[in-house]
Amino acid sequence: MKAQTTEATPRRAIIVDDSAPMRELVHMVLVAVGISEIVVVANGVEAIAALRTNGADIVFMDWQMDVMDGLECTRRIRAGVGGIDPKTIIVLVTGMVGEKNAETAYAAGVDLFLEKPVSIKKLRAGVEKVLGLRIV
Repeated sequence: MKAQTTEATPRRAIIVDDSAPMRELVHMVLVAVGISEIVVVANGVEAIAALRTNGADIVFMDWQMDVMDGLECTRRIRAGVGGIDPKTIIVLVTGMVGEKNAETAYAAGVDLFLEKPVSIKKLRAGVEKVLGLRIV
């Protein structure tokens, strides 16, 4: 099955995670839904730099990372620092579980909060939801 949308499929994604296996999982899902340009970085500082350089349609972010964590990075994106589009879609995929953490993440500006461990199926469903894709 292939994901399609009435608008153009987003082309560029940034994966921000310090875990190589998680980066690989997210990468597989993004390729499966047709995203062709994927940048992988290890922390929020690198994500901000990548967004300033070329922007992105969607950002997948971990919460707990060295240098700059996912919530601080989310807040900076929402503030439009350095000309970054504050409406960039942000999906937080984190081991910080529970309703309070979800509320904190949504308050910071994430579009979707997913708890680890996350399956490929759940990750793909989340991508399709935030991007408005449908399976045909």
